[in-house]
Amino acid sequence: MFVERGAPERPVSLFIGGASYPGEAGLREVIDPATERAMGAVALASDSQVDAAIDAAEAAASDWRALPVLERGAILIRAANLLRVRVDSIARLLTLEQGKTLAESRGELTRAVETLLWNGEEAPRIDGAVTAGRAPGSTRRRLPVPIGVVAAFAAWNFPAVLAARKLGAALAAGCPVILKAAEEAPYTAAAIVQSLADAGLPNGVVNLVFGDPPAVAKRLLASGAVRKITFTGSTRVGKELAALAAPDLKRCTFELGGHAPVILCADGDVDAAVAATIPFKFTSAGQSCIAPSRFYIQRRHYAEFAEKFASVAKRLKIGDGLDPETKMGPVANARRLAAMSRYSADARQHGATVLCGGERSNDQGWFWQPTVLTDVPDDAAVMNEEPFGPIAPMAPFDDLDEAIYRANRLAYGFAAYGFTSDLSVAERLADRLEAGNIGINQMCPSLPDTPIGGLGDSGYGYEGGREGIEEFLHFKLVSTSH
Repeated sequence: MFVERGAPERPVSLFIGGASYPGEAGLREVIDPATERAMGAVALASDSQVDAAIDAAEAAASDWRALPVLERGAILIRAANLLRVRVDSIARLLTLEQGKTLAESRGELTRAVETLLWNGEEAPRIDGAVTAGRAPGSTRRRLPVPIGVVAAFAAWNFPAVLAARKLGAALAAGCPVILKAAEEAPYTAAAIVQSLADAGLPNGVVNLVFGDPPAVAKRLLASGAVRKITFTGSTRVGKELAALAAPDLKRCTFELGGHAPVILCADGDVDAAVAATIPFKFTSAGQSCIAPSRFYIQRRHYAEFAEKFASVAKRLKIGDGLDPETKMGPVANARRLAAMSRYSADARQHGATVLCGGERSNDQGWFWQPTVLTDVPDDAAVMNEEPFGPIAPMAPFDDLDEAIYRANRLAYGFAAYGFTSDLSVAERLADRLEAGNIGINQMCPSLPDTPIGGLGDSGYGYEGGREGIEEFLHFKLVSTSH
């Protein structure tokens, strides 16, 4: 089941002011989810090293801001091309540290390449606007300027895409960045930062630190030099960071938790709904904020959909992500494995039926079987807490208004999905579902050229598209009389 791995990887260093450093706070092991053994280690920053990263970013800010946008974009494009050449070697590291399959790792890195490339190409298009003034001979200009030093926090579930999304937009806008990447998946983040350095990024414009997450966050947010926070992670941590950012009014972009409902309407296509939702449910072992995580199925389709969905799910080959035959790897850490066990047990206690899965699939490694739960009541934990794993809870509904109400009853509002063949029903779902990203008869992948953002407890602000770059800009209004 397990592919030969060889010796552990060299520890990931800190990257501050254009140079690599060991961590003054020691090393932390990076655990391979497929074996539960160390595949490497990561350096942990001391308070003084976090301060050094802030100082390096602040010192680089004026020169990076002054660099013509065409040149900033060219660096991002060169970094994208370097990353493209390195995809296969980095994909192996991503699989070792995070658990996803090699195919998924390559796909994620390809999206990271596209993200850096898109932001590099878009950088020269950052512009203001000129409007005629009210008085004769006067004009009003909207002048874009970088907001300043950025503290970026990336999660472990998509370490390549999340790092590229934050770095690409901030750098295109002219902001230096301190990237606090996930200690559980440091090798991928370090590889992206190295690609930027090799592409000619000036020293200090991107700094990479790891450490005790609450301590590093408090240190970064206590600095007046840091003017912008961009964070992907849990709602709980996002709210804590928002409180830390409030005293000196740092701007924030938060991509937080989700609990994406799926509504299959009476006129929806069962086979199309199964084909669309299965890959998004079980890719990366379901550890995605846009993964469908609550299924509300119109009663006439309920049994058919559940049986077809479970039939595909139980045939997915689970195993080591390095094995090319594997279709779903392990969950990323022991915390997620324990959560899967708790959600499954709680659902059973609430009267749900386990149609497939519901158990750990191997004694070694954090593997959980693709799980389908039917007749899950709304008071079961899995219907209220983001499962973030390979569990698909399902329940029937009779009336569409009922389904929309149940879909909207949680504070989360990141993604939602509907399946219908009626255009008026599709418009009704798009209008009434309270989510920032809605897919009708398809899923809604986050791509570099369009903005995504959550509602409610799923966060605020945008990543992707021109709106994502504008999150790192301030627009001065300059009124001039001639």
